Amino acid sequence: MYRTPSIVTNFTIGLALLVGLLLAPSNESLAAGKVYKTKTSDGSILFSDAPVSNGTIQRTSYSNNYGKPMATASCNGVNQQIMSDRASNIEGAIKTAATAHNVDPLLIKAIARVESCFDPHAVSIAGAQGLMQLMPATAAELNVTQPFNKLQSLMGGAQYIAKMLKQFDGSLELALAAYNAGPGTVRRYGGIPPYKETQRYVVKVKEHYKLFVATK
Repeated sequence: MYRTPSIVTNFTIGLALLVGLLLAPSNESLAAGKVYKTKTSDGSILFSDAPVSNGTIQRTSYSNNYGKPMATASCNGVNQQIMSDRASNIEGAIKTAATAHNVDPLLIKAIARVESCFDPHAVSIAGAQGLMQLMPATAAELNVTQPFNKLQSLMGGAQYIAKMLKQFDGSLELALAAYNAGPGTVRRYGGIPPYKETQRYVVKVKEHYKLFVATK
């Protein structure tokens, strides 16, 4: 005769499943969706969809299922005065990079504002670095050898957005989407990809760009 499992039985089964999950080897893929389990330095368990190294999720490409997340930590606790001071410190480098790659300096400024809150030492959870948040592979392609050097980062970012503008026939929205999610993703979707991160990114950069133009 069928018996309804007792509360104790249900608890035992649930506990066994949880223990099995926590005892799985570090960084093991737990399912077809590639869930990685990593024991952090404080002993807690971090679950992620990509391997973790030194506390950073090592996702190498955001072009398939994501948009590149911003360096939000660089914006925490930053008031308007700090933001203004940071902007002043990179104004000359922005103009140099914009002139070198024939890009509006206010667009470069807007991208840097959204990417890193003008923090030359910014690092995102994805591993993107510097003012313009270049991923290591992208930085290498752009000959950026010192991603935390403000001029090198701005030169690399200016070169990349100029390239995206050219690829997408001057469309600012598509170029920004490509900067965030990759040009292949934009082409595949025939427009801004349906990623919340990328959609928010395009809106934010355009808003700051309009503000900088209006207050020039």
